[in-house]
Amino acid sequence: MINHLIIIFAFSLPFVGIAEIMYWSYKKEYLRAKAKYLRDVIDQKNDLNSINEPFYTCVYEKWNSGEMPLAEANVMCSLKLERN
Repeated sequence: MINHLIIIFAFSLPFVGIAEIMYWSYKKEYLRAKAKYLRDVIDQKNDLNSINEPFYTCVYEKWNSGEMPLAEANVMCSLKLERN
């Protein structure tokens, strides 16, 4: 019985370690992509000559005010501007 517990523990430890490494590396990539998108949103919002300026302004304002997360603000503003 104790041998089985040791074997289970020995195999589960590397599995958990690999899962943690994968989680943190993907989270890091996700945060980099989100930061890049946010920089693009801010650049487009500040470009008053762009045809998409109202959309990016809407996304930035909804996200910056804390009203909604970035992904939800993107969807909400695209639906809002699609109707107009």
